[in-house]
Amino acid sequence: MEPQKMIGKIKGPITIFPTHFNKNGDLDTGAMKTVAQYANEVYAGRDGCVMIAGSTSEFYAMTDRESLDMIKSVVDVCHGKTPVIAGTGRAATGLSLDLSLKAQDLGIDMAMITNPYYMHVSEEGLYRHFSTIAEALDIGVMIYDNPTTSKIAIPVPLMKRLSKVPNIIAVKENTSNVENYYWMTQNIDPADMVVACGIGALAYLFEAPLGCPAFISELVCFAPEYAFAIYDAAKNKDYDEMKRQVELLNPYHQFVSACVSRRNIPTVLGSELGGKATSVYQSIIKKAMEMVGLPGGIVREPLENITETETDELRSVLKTLGII
Repeated sequence: MEPQKMIGKIKGPITIFPTHFNKNGDLDTGAMKTVAQYANEVYAGRDGCVMIAGSTSEFYAMTDRESLDMIKSVVDVCHGKTPVIAGTGRAATGLSLDLSLKAQDLGIDMAMITNPYYMHVSEEGLYRHFSTIAEALDIGVMIYDNPTTSKIAIPVPLMKRLSKVPNIIAVKENTSNVENYYWMTQNIDPADMVVACGIGALAYLFEAPLGCPAFISELVCFAPEYAFAIYDAAKNKDYDEMKRQVELLNPYHQFVSACVSRRNIPTVLGSELGGKATSVYQSIIKKAMEMVGLPGGIVREPLENITETETDELRSVLKTLGII
């Protein structure tokens, strides 16, 4: 999809789908196609996009060949029906560019490029990284500004500069600081770049009143009615209803928090729940998907699958919420 057409599609709940592995830990492209068809059905006549090959998809645990096979399986089903955003970022610019070009050839609608990770990078290095990739592509680029996993938080002046690069049309902004999101909205022209809420419904509750048009969330994977109820309330500027819908999900959020607290997770992030949840939430999503009749599967080492006891707890939570 051409960048200027795609920018108008970045609204609503954007679903982060996991990658489905079978019991042997191998990529299950058949399961990915099943989930892609589910996405087409859920999104028919509604705002939103599919997001794959990012953190929730365990891209860091997959070879480039596996990532491309997974992307192709989803694009083949979603093409022309549901826009597909695919993570194609790697730690180095050249590797990111190579994968992005190959994914573009497969038909993705937008490439999501994560901040470079592992090494420390200067602001000029960041600008070169994103602009080099964007200038080589014919499709739009979404910056994945994820401080939790990259150690980098793109400052507002640099993001404003990047928003003026042709083809850079969006940012998945994973800040947990609503003031930072506010200053992004004050300095970036929405005609240049969509600043999407990157960390789910809880943050969207605070960012929607600032004009945020989209939130990235796992909810459509197993609870689409909640995801669209939250978005519809935000779109209608009914923030009381939006808050009510988010609070209905409190049993689910409490369950995720409990799973995190049971594990000894050493991290420099301190007590930040969102960062620690990356150790277990993929498994939770996959189990929830299985419970609603979709493919699920296991996570790859060194992540952990939730226990049988936790699986029973999750089933109880989903029953309480009326999801199953």
